[in-house]
Amino acid sequence: MAIKFEFYESPNTIGTRKKRYHARVVNWQRINTDYLAREIQYGSSLTVADIKATIISLSEKLAYYLKDGARVHIEGIGYFHISLTCPETRTPSSTRANKVKFKSVTFRADKYLKHQLSDVKTERSKYKPHSMPVTKESIDEALTEYFLTNSVLTRRKFESLCGLTRATAGRYIAQLAKDKKLRNISIPRNPIYEPMPGFYGKEKLPEPKNETENVSATNDTDLTIK
Repeated sequence: MAIKFEFYESPNTIGTRKKRYHARVVNWQRINTDYLAREIQYGSSLTVADIKATIISLSEKLAYYLKDGARVHIEGIGYFHISLTCPETRTPSSTRANKVKFKSVTFRADKYLKHQLSDVKTERSKYKPHSMPVTKESIDEALTEYFLTNSVLTRRKFESLCGLTRATAGRYIAQLAKDKKLRNISIPRNPIYEPMPGFYGKEKLPEPKNETENVSATNDTDLTIK
C-alpha cells in the first residue's frame, strides 16, 4: 500500500517563467460510512447498523458541543474546534454580534493518528490527472465543435472535454462567462451553460434598425410620391 501522488504547478507561478511545483495526493476513492461500518464489523461483535448508529450519534454530539464553543478531543483521531469569521474592524465594540458567523471546523490530528501514518510510503502516480496545457484558441475550437451537436454544457463535461482538473475547469469556465461567451441558465450552485449569441456556432442577434434612417427613408418616399 502506498500513497499515489503527482506534481502540480503552484498557482502563484502559473503564467510565469519561474515555475514551481508541489506534490499532491492522487486518489479518487471515497470511503463512506457504510464502507467503514462493514470494515469495523469484521473485527468486532457489533452489527453494521450498530456501528452506523454510533457514528451518527458521535457526529451529532460533536456538533452539539462545538456549538457551545468547546474543543472536542476524540482520542486516537484528533481535536476539533470552531473557527469564526467577521468583517475586519478597528473598533471591536462597534461590531454587532450577528456579524460574527461560523466559518469552519478546524481539525488537528492526534499524536496517535500521526504515529499510525508515520511509516506511510509514497509513489509517483501512473496517471496524469492535472490539467494539460491549453490555450484560449484550443478551448474555443473544442467548444465550437461540441456545440455543433449539444445545446448546453456542464462544468464536468467541460473538464473532460478540455482535459482539465475540476479547479482549473472552474476558473476557465468562469472566465468564459465573464467574457460573455457563455451564460449560466441554471442556479449558481449547479450551473449549466449555453453559448452567447455570436459564439460557438450560435447566430448573432439581428442588429436593431436605425429609427432615424427609417424616418429619413419614409420622408424621401413621401417626397417622391408628391
